[in-house]
Formats: sequence, C-alpha cells, structure tokens
Amino acid sequence: MLKEFRLKEIKNILEHDGEVEISSLCRMFNVTEMTIRRDLDALSKDTSIVRTHGGAYMVSTKEMREPPYTLRVQTNCDEKEKIARKALEFLENGQNVFLDSGTTTYYVAKNMPVDCRNMILTNGLNVACEVINRRKSSVLLVGGDLRQNSLSTSGALAEEMLKKFKVDIAFLGTNAIDEDGNVYVGTTSEVGLKSTVMKSCIKCYILADSSKFNMHNLIYYTNARDVDGIITDSGIDREIVRKLESKKINVIVAT
Repeated sequence: MLKEFRLKEIKNILEHDGEVEISSLCRMFNVTEMTIRRDLDALSKDTSIVRTHGGAYMVSTKEMREPPYTLRVQTNCDEKEKIARKALEFLENGQNVFLDSGTTTYYVAKNMPVDCRNMILTNGLNVACEVINRRKSSVLLVGGDLRQNSLSTSGALAEEMLKKFKVDIAFLGTNAIDEDGNVYVGTTSEVGLKSTVMKSCIKCYILADSSKFNMHNLIYYTNARDVDGIITDSGIDREIVRKLESKKINVIVAT
C-alpha cells in the first residue's frame, strides 16, 4: 500500500475517532510497528495531531493551546526520561528546588533518587505526589487556583506565596520555543507564576523535548538567554542548536 494513501486513511480515522493505536493500525494495513510509527511521526507535523507512546490523537482548536495532562504525559516518553536524567545532574543534595508542573518535570520527580535530601517546592499535584515517596526529601505544595487541565496551581495567591521563598535551582516547563529563543506557554495564568519563580531562584533551566522547537504558542514568559540553559533531547536539529547558540543561548542536549 502506498504511503500517501496510508497517511490519508490514518488521518481520516483520526478525524472520525479522535485517536488511533499503533497495534490496530498494524493489523489494518498489514505493516510493521516501525512503519506506523514513521507514518504517525509524519502526520504529527500537523500541530492538530499529537503523538503518544502507543499511537496518536487529534486535538480541537481549543485544546491545541494545551492538551490535557493525561494525554501530554504519554507523549515523547523516552525523550522526557533522558531530559529528566540530564536535569538531575545539576541537582545536589541539600538544595531547595522548584519543580514546575508539567509532564517533563514530572519525569524529573520520577527519576529522583530515593535517598535524595532536598526541599521540593512545586505547583504541580503530580510532582508533589511523586516526590512525597522520597522520605528524606520534603515537599511544599504551592497553593492557588487549581487548573484541572494541568493538575497545577497558579494565580495571585500562588505568586504571592512564591515571593517568600529563595530556591537554589528551578526547572521550568514550556509548550514551545521559537527561532529567537522565546519560551511560550499555552495559558496566561502561567506567566506570572513562572516569572515569580525566575526572580526567586539562583539557577534556572528550561526543560523542552525536541518537538517543541521552532514553534510558538499563546504567550511567552521569557527568552532562553535569561536562564542558565535549555535541556533537550538528542532529536533536536543541529541547525536549531546552532542558531540558538549564536544568540548566546545555552542548549544542553541529553543523550
């Protein structure tokens, strides 16, 4: 079966059902998993189609700004694991740490050593629930308006609380990073919180898998020149790295 026809049929299924699974597509088209994965990678260049570990889903125009957490956490899992492990190389015992809400920062929490001794400050319910299993670390959950879509808190109360703290290192998430290094999020409610964290930390790193580069979203909250580095995976295009580095942006590639 021609690839072009197969891609068209898969897109038709996505538009009708909203999601597809790799295993069912393999049976339908009588091809290997590798073939279907390549097909879905090609289709995901359309920003309305998002890859997951076991397939793909199609989002509505509203959801394109920020798909639900339960779906985002399934995307680019291997890449997020590598980014998390690289991020942890910058973490030392005894530090006060801010972990942003989000799926990549969740992987940082998930990969933290069981014997780590840190104070973890976070606005992510998912992050707090993971870190609490590290009995030698403490967790402080930031209060505020709870966002169902991201399992996170934000708003004026959260920002006011964060102003009282000084953290050694912060790991922040993003929805997109454009060609100039502007770092975007999908909701305006996140901007104030992230800006407050950046003023309260000694070192700050942005965590972004390679699919988020050369893209933009609703609103940007900083430029990557103003943080200590962007940590990403080895799937990032070398030309993107070169252009960002030419703008004095530190790109750290996890292998």
